[in-house]
Amino acid sequence: MSAATKPSSSPSSGWLFGPLPDLLLGCGVGYALLLAFLCVFGPQVREGVSPGFLPFLTVLIGAPHYGATILRVYERREDRRAYALFAVHATVVLAMLFVIATQWLWLGSLILTVYLTWSPWHYTGQNYGLAILFLRRRGVPVDAVTKRWVYAAFVLSYAVVFLAIHSDAPGSEYTPPLYIADGYQMMSLHIPSGPGNALFQTALGGYLLATGVAAARLLRRSSLGAIAPTFLLIFTQALWFALPVAMRRYGLLANLEPFAPQYAGWYFFWAALAHSIQYVWVTSYFARSATGYSGLGSYLGKTLLAGAAVWCIPGLLFAPDLLGRLPYDAGLGALIAAVVNLHHFVLDGAIWKLRDGRIARILLRTDARPAPVAPGPRPQRLRPLAAVAWSVGAVSLGIMIAAYYEGEFGLRRAYERGDVTRMKTALTRLDRIGRESANNHLQMGRILAARRDVPGALREFQRSVTLHATPDAWASMSETLDGAGKLREAREAMERALELAPSSGPIIYRAAGLASRSGDVERAQILLQRAVELDPERKLYRVALERARERSGELPPAEATP
Repeated sequence: MSAATKPSSSPSSGWLFGPLPDLLLGCGVGYALLLAFLCVFGPQVREGVSPGFLPFLTVLIGAPHYGATILRVYERREDRRAYALFAVHATVVLAMLFVIATQWLWLGSLILTVYLTWSPWHYTGQNYGLAILFLRRRGVPVDAVTKRWVYAAFVLSYAVVFLAIHSDAPGSEYTPPLYIADGYQMMSLHIPSGPGNALFQTALGGYLLATGVAAARLLRRSSLGAIAPTFLLIFTQALWFALPVAMRRYGLLANLEPFAPQYAGWYFFWAALAHSIQYVWVTSYFARSATGYSGLGSYLGKTLLAGAAVWCIPGLLFAPDLLGRLPYDAGLGALIAAVVNLHHFVLDGAIWKLRDGRIARILLRTDARPAPVAPGPRPQRLRPLAAVAWSVGAVSLGIMIAAYYEGEFGLRRAYERGDVTRMKTALTRLDRIGRESANNHLQMGRILAARRDVPGALREFQRSVTLHATPDAWASMSETLDGAGKLREAREAMERALELAPSSGPIIYRAAGLASRSGDVERAQILLQRAVELDPERKLYRVALERARERSGELPPAEATP
């Protein structure tokens, strides 16, 4: 199509909130600017914030993103009825799976795997939907073939990241290791991750081809100004997925932190933040048409409280001392993230369809005026049920903030300044709000052991293994008991550590030492033989084995000389 025959399109009439907010929040320009900044100052940013800050910020900003879907489905009676299959039945199924998964690690791992695999597809669907939305709002004619090429570009971008998620090197390209808890594990398909892998090269090549063809066909049908938002969304999709994955796979630009494999998990959170902001941006525009809409601030406040409630309440109910099995940081938090997101994905797939008449009338309006707002009811006191619901949301938000504050200022910073009293207070407060951590009790036990507070250290170690037994906790308990002269109890604790880590050379060696000192030379030899088989180059293990054999008379002294 020549320039003379291209349909005119007024870019100013195709925005939702206006050029600046739409480009920054909806089309990904803000994320691109952030990524450019992090390419230069990434190390300083990462080292300047606490390890838990970005995950906390992701949940805090993500809460309105979940809450927007909750309000969209459950706030109006007609929507609850229209989407009953998803609002009720699918929700009940997911809730049941969550309850079972708190006790069954295999099911929890499966749920986590489905979430991590589906998540980038959900992001991809949102970017594609917005790309088409802007084309239609701006009057760009899109024939069926061009639309299929645009769709193929997004789908093949997801294919690239799918292969990275299920590669035989998890966490090096995309999979967020901070979401892989020791209680639940990602069930990878172990697809070969070498740069020469034919499947990956095909997906990447197909993605580049589809993107090029889609861009060329769009440019033939309209002006660059009219299709710029769609091009930016295609570029945003590349920045979130295909580009960093390809750079990490081929070792390109590894000197820039966003493309370095060791920081793949860290930069997953930035993309998650951008997605959440993008989602709230478009749902806020839609909400302006809702009956009873009372302003952007009120709407965002409600989404924040609703999202905080669905994120926080399961953590309280299924803490280890109540209905659950694993502490929050040892798997429960990861399971909550998985189920909350899966619930969001299911609802989102049902409610945001441009072919839906009401949605199309609101989101595809081509004039510059805001969508009409239906008059709301007269201001009145909250109904009791609504008052309770928003109160629960407010308490949940407070718990989320308190959990971060106590973890950061009550534990991490108090540890740096050696303030054990403040750390104990933080542990107590975290325990009360469902964020009790086996690892926190382990660290506290080690601190008390270093200060010769044996009873206090043993209490902390015991609480740690009660919450979630780990080899480190049992080994630390064993060392403390041994130092207190309780050899039998020390040996029993080390054997428990060995049960959990049967291939750990250091734990095997220490268990052998305790067995030898207890007079059980045969057991010591068996353990040391295992240690040597696991690490034949470790001279310490070989020497210890020869000395154990010498004590039992199996070797003459001369042969025991290393």
